[in-house]
Amino acid sequence: MGLWGLAWAQLLPNLGSQRVGISALTFLRIDPSPRAAGLAGAGIALLGDPYSAYWNAGSLTRLPGPTAAFSHTFWIAGLDYSYVTFSVPWRASHRIGLQAQFLSSGPIERRTEYQATGTGEYFTASYWAAGPVYAYEFSDRFSAGGSFKLVREQLDYFQATTWLVDIGFLYQTDVRDFRFGVIVQNFGPNSRLQVRKKAREKAPSLTIGSYPAPTLFAIGAALRLWQKGPHRIEGAFQLNHPNDNAENLRLGVEYSYAGLLFLRAGEKLGLQEQYVPTGGIGIARAWGRSRIRIDYAAEWLGRLGLQHRIGLVWQKEVSSSSR
Repeated sequence: MGLWGLAWAQLLPNLGSQRVGISALTFLRIDPSPRAAGLAGAGIALLGDPYSAYWNAGSLTRLPGPTAAFSHTFWIAGLDYSYVTFSVPWRASHRIGLQAQFLSSGPIERRTEYQATGTGEYFTASYWAAGPVYAYEFSDRFSAGGSFKLVREQLDYFQATTWLVDIGFLYQTDVRDFRFGVIVQNFGPNSRLQVRKKAREKAPSLTIGSYPAPTLFAIGAALRLWQKGPHRIEGAFQLNHPNDNAENLRLGVEYSYAGLLFLRAGEKLGLQEQYVPTGGIGIARAWGRSRIRIDYAAEWLGRLGLQHRIGLVWQKEVSSSSR
């Protein structure tokens, strides 16, 4: 089990294992942010990151100007997952934006109990979620936000459509830039797979149960651990309470040099795999009146192997006099 596993077992018992596998739409749990993924998924209290539209919309108010991000994840079993978001400041204390995420299987050969090697026919599985994001800055220390997502799942003859909401807030102090956040993610009605109308001639008209979305309640924090000149080290942690698994803890550390080079490492505790390390790197540079950052993250998923994420962040620089 190892030292970390023993420490975690003493801190919190492994409750919730009886809930494994009860939710649908699990693609919504794939972390789109290479930065947060490099920090083991501790993304609730991160600042200066447009991927906050996914993790905690309340953090978006800390972005000075228009910003956009795109990422691609080379997921397990040849699946491809992509995410895109864009947000802009609106009036004095508001921020509005959009986000969308997509998961596609590509063609899958159909198999039956009598043709285990394949029938020569192919089908696809595709999932997407998209919707608006809003954040409001109540003060220079407290902000909150949320998002609405229309979610669509399609698997061969079957499809399901539902809606979900995310809610989060962020509180920031002036003590080592300490921030504290809380989120509720993917809250909404159950998802129900049904046969598509155009396919009812090929498949019987039936419904495959009704299952909840992967709702997550999480708390997290981040702070500046050390800084000297252009060097800075920031730490982050996050405690997750999912509705379909046991509680787990995420720990991450990010080193940055002059805001140009970023090195990240993290670990997940409380998961079935006792040692789940993550790592990442980021490179940023000015581009005219904008700033571009390229991020990469690697995540070890045990028997499922090493997963890779790449991302591109664009931020428009805004002078203090225009804010």
